[in-house]
Amino acid sequence: MTRRRWPDVALIALAAAVLIGLAVVVASPDTATPTPTPAAAPVTGQIDRPHPDPGAPPTVLFIGDSYTGGSGPLAEMSYACLAAARMRWHCDLSAVPGTGYISGGPPNRFVVNEYTGDSTSFSERVPKLAAGYQPDIVVLDGGRNDLFAPGEDVFKAMAFTIGEARRAWPAAKMVFLRPRLLSSPRDDLGFDDGFMARLESDPAADGVLFLDPIADAPFADGDTSALLASDGKHPDPRGDAELGTALVASLIAHGVDPAP
Repeated sequence: MTRRRWPDVALIALAAAVLIGLAVVVASPDTATPTPTPAAAPVTGQIDRPHPDPGAPPTVLFIGDSYTGGSGPLAEMSYACLAAARMRWHCDLSAVPGTGYISGGPPNRFVVNEYTGDSTSFSERVPKLAAGYQPDIVVLDGGRNDLFAPGEDVFKAMAFTIGEARRAWPAAKMVFLRPRLLSSPRDDLGFDDGFMARLESDPAADGVLFLDPIADAPFADGDTSALLASDGKHPDPRGDAELGTALVASLIAHGVDPAP
Protein backbone atom coordinates (compact mmCIF):
# COMPACT_ATOMS: atom_id res chain seq x y z
CA MET A 1 0.00 0.00 0.00
CA THR A 2 1.28 3.42 -0.92
CA ARG A 3 2.00 5.60 2.08
CA ARG A 4 0.36 9.04 2.02
CA ARG A 5 2.60 11.95 2.42
CA TRP A 6 2.00 14.24 5.37
CA PRO A 7 1.50 17.32 3.21
CA ASP A 8 -1.34 15.56 1.32
CA VAL A 9 -3.04 14.62 4.57
CA ALA A 10 -2.72 18.18 5.81
CA LEU A 11 -4.31 19.55 2.62
CA ILE A 12 -7.24 17.13 2.86
CA ALA A 13 -7.83 18.07 6.49
CA LEU A 14 -7.69 21.77 5.67
CA ALA A 15 -10.20 21.35 2.81
CA ALA A 16 -12.58 19.45 5.06
CA ALA A 17 -12.38 22.16 7.70
CA VAL A 18 -13.17 24.85 5.11
CA LEU A 19 -16.22 22.93 3.82
CA ILE A 20 -17.52 22.42 7.36
CA GLY A 21 -17.05 26.14 8.07
CA LEU A 22 -18.97 27.13 4.95
CA ALA A 23 -21.82 24.83 5.89
CA VAL A 24 -22.01 26.42 9.32
CA VAL A 25 -22.01 29.95 7.85
CA VAL A 26 -24.79 29.24 5.32
CA ALA A 27 -26.97 27.58 7.94
CA SER A 28 -26.50 30.24 10.61
CA PRO A 29 -29.61 32.49 10.92
CA ASP A 30 -27.50 35.28 12.42
CA THR A 31 -25.62 35.81 9.19
CA ALA A 32 -28.40 35.34 6.66
CA THR A 33 -28.82 38.19 4.18
CA PRO A 34 -31.98 40.13 5.10
CA THR A 35 -34.74 40.45 2.53
CA PRO A 36 -35.18 44.09 1.51
CA THR A 37 -38.45 45.60 2.71
CA PRO A 38 -40.40 47.40 -0.05
CA ALA A 39 -40.75 51.14 0.43
CA ALA A 40 -44.11 52.21 1.77
CA ALA A 41 -46.50 53.35 -0.94
CA PRO A 42 -47.59 56.98 -0.84
CA VAL A 43 -50.84 57.52 0.98
CA THR A 44 -53.68 58.64 -1.25
CA GLY A 45 -57.32 59.49 -0.71
CA GLN A 46 -58.65 61.16 2.40
CA ILE A 47 -56.26 63.34 4.35
CA ASP A 48 -55.73 62.26 7.94
CA ARG A 49 -55.98 65.59 9.75
CA PRO A 50 -55.62 65.94 13.51
CA HIS A 51 -58.89 66.14 15.37
CA PRO A 52 -59.60 69.66 16.64
CA ASP A 53 -59.66 70.38 20.32
CA PRO A 54 -63.36 70.45 21.32
CA GLY A 55 -62.58 73.33 23.67
CA ALA A 56 -60.83 75.44 21.01
CA PRO A 57 -62.59 78.43 19.44
CA PRO A 58 -64.13 78.05 15.97
CA THR A 59 -61.76 78.68 13.07
CA VAL A 60 -62.60 80.88 10.08
CA LEU A 61 -60.71 80.83 6.79
CA PHE A 62 -60.95 83.93 4.58
CA ILE A 63 -60.14 83.51 0.88
CA GLY A 64 -59.81 86.87 -0.80
CA ASP A 65 -57.82 89.71 -2.33
CA SER A 66 -56.02 92.84 -1.12
CA TYR A 67 -59.21 94.15 0.48
CA THR A 68 -59.37 91.00 2.57
CA GLY A 69 -55.68 91.21 3.45
CA GLY A 70 -55.96 94.68 4.92
CA SER A 71 -53.92 97.86 4.75
CA GLY A 72 -51.03 96.90 7.03
CA PRO A 73 -48.35 94.21 7.25
CA LEU A 74 -50.08 92.30 10.05
CA ALA A 75 -52.87 89.88 9.15
CA GLU A 76 -54.36 90.43 12.60
CA MET A 77 -55.16 94.03 11.63
CA SER A 78 -57.04 93.13 8.45
CA TYR A 79 -60.78 93.75 8.56
CA ALA A 80 -61.28 90.00 8.19
CA CYS A 81 -59.28 89.08 11.29
CA LEU A 82 -60.61 92.04 13.25
CA ALA A 83 -64.12 90.72 12.61
CA ALA A 84 -63.02 87.20 13.55
CA ALA A 85 -61.66 88.48 16.86
CA ARG A 86 -64.97 90.17 17.60
CA MET A 87 -66.74 86.88 16.84
CA ARG A 88 -64.23 85.03 19.05
CA TRP A 89 -63.01 82.98 16.10
CA HIS A 90 -59.47 81.97 15.22
CA CYS A 91 -58.56 83.69 11.92
CA ASP A 92 -56.75 82.13 8.96
CA LEU A 93 -56.18 84.34 5.94
CA SER A 94 -55.47 83.55 2.28
CA ALA A 95 -55.44 86.99 0.65
CA VAL A 96 -53.53 87.61 -2.59
CA PRO A 97 -53.63 91.13 -4.10
CA GLY A 98 -55.08 91.39 -7.59
CA THR A 99 -56.78 88.00 -7.54
CA GLY A 100 -60.39 86.92 -7.68
CA TYR A 101 -62.66 84.18 -8.97
CA ILE A 102 -61.04 84.62 -12.40
CA SER A 103 -58.26 87.15 -11.93
CA GLY A 104 -54.89 85.64 -11.15
CA GLY A 105 -55.85 82.34 -12.75
CA PRO A 106 -54.71 80.79 -16.04
CA PRO A 107 -56.05 83.53 -18.38
CA ASN A 108 -54.12 86.34 -16.68
CA ARG A 109 -51.65 84.87 -14.23
CA PHE A 110 -49.04 87.24 -12.85
CA VAL A 111 -46.12 87.15 -10.41
CA VAL A 112 -47.24 88.20 -6.94
CA ASN A 113 -43.71 88.55 -5.58
CA GLU A 114 -40.40 86.69 -5.51
CA TYR A 115 -41.38 84.69 -2.43
CA THR A 116 -44.88 83.46 -3.22
CA GLY A 117 -44.45 83.18 -6.98
CA ASP A 118 -47.31 83.23 -9.46
CA SER A 119 -50.85 84.26 -8.60
CA THR A 120 -53.72 81.83 -8.16
CA SER A 121 -57.45 82.31 -8.47
CA PHE A 122 -59.66 81.45 -5.51
CA SER A 123 -60.65 78.01 -6.79
CA GLU A 124 -57.01 77.11 -7.49
CA ARG A 125 -56.15 77.76 -3.85
CA VAL A 126 -58.83 75.50 -2.41
CA PRO A 127 -57.06 72.09 -2.77
CA LYS A 128 -53.84 73.30 -1.13
CA LEU A 129 -55.73 75.09 1.63
CA ALA A 130 -57.86 71.99 2.23
CA ALA A 131 -54.69 69.97 2.83
CA GLY A 132 -53.67 72.23 5.70
CA TYR A 133 -56.81 73.76 7.15
CA GLN A 134 -60.05 72.38 8.52
CA PRO A 135 -62.08 75.54 9.24
CA ASP A 136 -65.51 75.76 10.82
CA ILE A 137 -66.38 78.78 8.66
CA VAL A 138 -65.14 79.64 5.15
CA VAL A 139 -65.60 83.19 3.82
CA LEU A 140 -65.23 83.97 0.10
CA ASP A 141 -64.49 87.66 -0.41
CA GLY A 142 -63.66 88.79 -3.93
CA GLY A 143 -64.90 89.74 -7.37
CA ARG A 144 -63.51 93.28 -7.25
CA ASN A 145 -60.66 92.28 -9.59
CA ASP A 146 -62.89 90.35 -12.01
CA LEU A 147 -64.62 93.36 -13.59
CA PHE A 148 -62.64 92.96 -16.82
CA ALA A 149 -64.26 89.59 -17.59
CA PRO A 150 -67.72 88.96 -19.10
CA GLY A 151 -70.38 88.70 -16.41
CA GLU A 152 -71.39 85.19 -17.43
CA ASP A 153 -67.81 83.96 -17.07
CA VAL A 154 -67.55 85.51 -13.62
CA PHE A 155 -70.84 83.90 -12.63
CA LYS A 156 -69.60 80.45 -13.65
CA ALA A 157 -66.31 81.00 -11.83
CA MET A 158 -68.11 82.07 -8.66
CA ALA A 159 -70.47 79.08 -8.74
CA PHE A 160 -67.55 76.73 -9.44
CA THR A 161 -65.49 78.17 -6.56
CA ILE A 162 -68.41 77.83 -4.14
CA GLY A 163 -68.82 74.20 -5.21
CA GLU A 164 -65.11 73.47 -4.81
CA ALA A 165 -65.06 75.01 -1.35
CA ARG A 166 -68.11 73.03 -0.27
CA ARG A 167 -66.56 69.79 -1.49
CA ALA A 168 -63.31 70.58 0.31
CA TRP A 169 -65.02 71.52 3.60
CA PRO A 170 -68.45 69.87 3.64
CA ALA A 171 -68.97 70.47 7.37
CA ALA A 172 -67.99 74.15 7.31
CA LYS A 173 -70.38 77.09 7.27
CA MET A 174 -69.93 78.78 3.88
CA VAL A 175 -70.23 82.58 3.62
CA PHE A 176 -70.16 84.58 0.36
CA LEU A 177 -69.58 88.35 0.54
CA ARG A 178 -71.12 90.45 -2.23
CA PRO A 179 -68.36 92.35 -4.07
CA ARG A 180 -68.30 96.05 -3.29
CA LEU A 181 -65.77 98.85 -2.74
CA LEU A 182 -65.71 101.03 0.34
CA SER A 183 -65.12 104.05 -1.89
CA SER A 184 -68.56 103.55 -3.52
CA PRO A 185 -70.64 101.47 -1.10
CA ARG A 186 -73.77 101.51 -3.27
CA ASP A 187 -72.04 100.60 -6.53
CA ASP A 188 -72.84 96.96 -7.34
CA LEU A 189 -69.83 96.73 -9.70
CA GLY A 190 -72.04 94.96 -12.22
CA PHE A 191 -73.11 92.27 -9.75
CA ASP A 192 -76.65 93.58 -9.47
CA ASP A 193 -79.56 92.12 -7.52
CA GLY A 194 -80.52 89.87 -10.43
CA PHE A 195 -76.98 88.48 -10.66
CA MET A 196 -76.84 87.80 -6.93
CA ALA A 197 -80.31 86.23 -6.83
CA ARG A 198 -79.32 83.88 -9.64
CA LEU A 199 -76.10 82.94 -7.83
CA GLU A 200 -77.95 82.26 -4.58
CA SER A 201 -80.38 79.96 -6.41
CA ASP A 202 -77.59 77.98 -8.09
CA PRO A 203 -77.45 74.37 -6.78
CA ALA A 204 -73.79 74.86 -5.80
CA ALA A 205 -74.83 77.62 -3.39
CA ASP A 206 -77.40 75.61 -1.46
CA GLY A 207 -76.93 76.40 2.25
CA VAL A 208 -74.44 79.23 1.60
CA LEU A 209 -74.94 82.45 3.57
CA PHE A 210 -74.82 85.53 1.29
CA LEU A 211 -73.92 88.80 2.99
CA ASP A 212 -73.60 92.40 1.80
CA PRO A 213 -71.81 94.07 4.74
CA ILE A 214 -70.66 97.21 2.93
CA ALA A 215 -74.13 98.12 1.68
CA ASP A 216 -75.72 97.15 5.01
CA ALA A 217 -73.36 99.29 7.10
CA PRO A 218 -74.30 102.76 8.37
CA PHE A 219 -71.59 104.39 6.22
CA ALA A 220 -73.19 103.10 3.02
CA ASP A 221 -75.01 106.40 2.45
CA GLY A 222 -72.29 108.65 3.80
CA ASP A 223 -68.90 110.00 2.81
CA THR A 224 -66.29 107.27 3.18
CA SER A 225 -63.27 109.27 1.97
CA ALA A 226 -61.90 109.48 5.52
CA LEU A 227 -61.75 105.67 5.61
CA LEU A 228 -59.66 105.25 2.47
CA ALA A 229 -55.95 104.89 1.83
CA SER A 230 -54.04 107.31 -0.38
CA ASP A 231 -55.10 105.42 -3.51
CA GLY A 232 -58.71 106.40 -2.80
CA LYS A 233 -59.84 102.80 -3.25
CA HIS A 234 -58.56 100.56 -0.48
CA PRO A 235 -59.44 101.04 3.20
CA ASP A 236 -56.91 102.55 5.57
CA PRO A 237 -56.54 101.18 9.14
CA ARG A 238 -59.65 103.02 10.28
CA GLY A 239 -61.47 101.71 7.22
CA ASP A 240 -60.38 98.16 8.09
CA ALA A 241 -61.82 98.61 11.57
CA GLU A 242 -65.11 99.92 10.15
CA LEU A 243 -65.34 97.06 7.65
CA GLY A 244 -64.70 94.57 10.45
CA THR A 245 -67.52 96.11 12.47
CA ALA A 246 -69.81 95.98 9.42
CA LEU A 247 -69.07 92.30 8.83
CA VAL A 248 -69.76 91.42 12.46
CA ALA A 249 -73.07 93.31 12.37
CA SER A 250 -74.06 91.54 9.16
CA LEU A 251 -73.18 88.11 10.54
CA ILE A 252 -75.16 88.65 13.73
CA ALA A 253 -78.10 90.09 11.81
CA HIS A 254 -78.24 86.87 9.79
CA GLY A 255 -78.19 84.57 12.81
CA VAL A 256 -74.47 83.91 13.22
CA ASP A 257 -73.63 84.60 16.87
CA PRO A 258 -70.18 85.07 18.41
CA ALA A 259 -68.65 82.01 19.99
CA PRO A 260 -69.28 81.71 23.75
